[in-house]
Amino acid sequence: METAIPVWVIAIPIIGAFALFIKKDSDKYRDGIVIASCTIPFLLLLSIYSGATDGGVFYALSWLPGMELTFKVDSAGLLIALITAFLWIFCSIFSITYMTHEKNRCRYDFFSLLTLAANLGVLLAGDFFTLFIFFEGLLIFPYPLIAHKGDKAAIKGANLYLYVGVATSLLLLSGIVLLKHYTGGVDIAAVSGSVASTMSTGLKYQIAALMVIGFGGKAGLFFEHFWLPEAHPVAPSPASALLSAAMIKAGAYGIFRVVNLLFVPEGAASMADWLTLSNIGYATILIGTITMFFAVISALLASNSKRMLAFHSISQMGYIVMGIGCAAYLGKDGAMGLAGALYHIVNHALFKAALFLGVGAVYFRTNELDMYKLGGLMKNMPVTAICLFIAVCGISGVPLFNGFASKTILHHAIIESAEHGQDSILWIVEKIFIITAAGTFASNMKLFMLTFRGKRPEKYKDVQPAPLPMRVGMIGFSVAILFLGLFPNWLLETAIGPALSGFGYDAASHGYQLLYNVQTQVSGMGILYPGAETFSTVLHNLGSGLLAIGLGAALMFAGMKFGWFHFHVPKFATFDFYATKALRRLLNPWSTVVEKQS
Repeated sequence: METAIPVWVIAIPIIGAFALFIKKDSDKYRDGIVIASCTIPFLLLLSIYSGATDGGVFYALSWLPGMELTFKVDSAGLLIALITAFLWIFCSIFSITYMTHEKNRCRYDFFSLLTLAANLGVLLAGDFFTLFIFFEGLLIFPYPLIAHKGDKAAIKGANLYLYVGVATSLLLLSGIVLLKHYTGGVDIAAVSGSVASTMSTGLKYQIAALMVIGFGGKAGLFFEHFWLPEAHPVAPSPASALLSAAMIKAGAYGIFRVVNLLFVPEGAASMADWLTLSNIGYATILIGTITMFFAVISALLASNSKRMLAFHSISQMGYIVMGIGCAAYLGKDGAMGLAGALYHIVNHALFKAALFLGVGAVYFRTNELDMYKLGGLMKNMPVTAICLFIAVCGISGVPLFNGFASKTILHHAIIESAEHGQDSILWIVEKIFIITAAGTFASNMKLFMLTFRGKRPEKYKDVQPAPLPMRVGMIGFSVAILFLGLFPNWLLETAIGPALSGFGYDAASHGYQLLYNVQTQVSGMGILYPGAETFSTVLHNLGSGLLAIGLGAALMFAGMKFGWFHFHVPKFATFDFYATKALRRLLNPWSTVVEKQS
């Protein structure tokens, strides 16, 4: 299906951004333009659902002689684009009142809409050149959002984001240039067919490393993650929600495209070709595991609520990357890993946006981000408390909330991977998966308890509920979390299942059949309710989830009682300390301004 709708999806937020300046002093006009500029792309994306699931939507836009921007929308890209536009709608509603105490509101909305356009461009791109152009937009446009307050901390966080982005973009560009040189093209689908015949094994590893690290800078992978805990606490809460819930997904999407499409052998592939993909997948699993485990430890020790949530963004990206790795490691039988990663991208977007908005609502009324200085606010802000609790249950994988579904599928994927290779290291990864889930519950429930339960400080006795637009934003995400939690197979049948057909998986494999039966178009995955699987499988899923929750509850109470969460790691003993200094000196060797700020 050929249509210009993908171009309009990207163009409308850009047009809306510049339209803000027509009546920039009118709040109603500005709010209307922003909401419309987010809602119209969402509706346009819905209109191409049938085309995206039935062969894809294509369009080529000539913008310079001999140069084209190409777009291809398949089920996977459409799913993430839809959730991105959905996030922008409710975060923009939330910001109507949240940004009233911030200066330069028009500037904030301008760059927010440009960031939306760049984000959607990455997800709808049909070739790596087009993708890279929009990916660079995600380097430039979010900078003013992070630096919005203009104080020392905000500039420092924004600069660090920029430095990591520049360094990793150069690596990504190097990978794309090599890909173009050896295959003669950059079209994502077409190039994957010629990789096996034109490249040596060593070159495949080199390009995969360059591109995964390049995309990993946005995704917040371990050793590239250190900008997130500095950027999120200083950005306005709606911006933090968008950066964490949507923008870093662009990085994960790039990794997903590189690993599970670019290097998938086609046709009569040799064993060496499958071994290359499997090795890339194995390394990706380990990177994802390291990312999710060490980030959750940092989250447990954080007292600043937004900093804690930033570490959880890193940790949850680790889950997603681990799933992508499982899909590659298992080759044609890797449908479970890809489905889990896609599902968790959607879920993380919802519960992380709700968490940042909940914390933002509390900050709006108290001007406090240190969770240890709060308490008892449920009486004052009941809607905010309920929405935050729903988000905490979502990120923790509590049954009946959305995170349970994707974490269950990811858990199946890592078990399949361990059994496939009879690999003791992957069995250790499975145990780390459970421990990380326990740490996720402990740290997020600690946030909820310290903020809304316990004794309320006297100075907060007259705190008012969050304003209506802020409550609408939080409720929108909470409803979505509950819907996917109660109907976990709905997303498998409407979006994720149809997306699997474009990635070369064996539709007759056991995992694929459970996730989505191509003939019946029904999912038999017994996530919460028995389907093709028996009730005992559902009980096993519930048992794994409840084990993590039980361990997390024990960790939370022990940590609070014995003061474990107050342990302070010296700055010089952290990876972030040395990585930050090295990056600043590498990219800005003549400037002393940033060094003085550190």
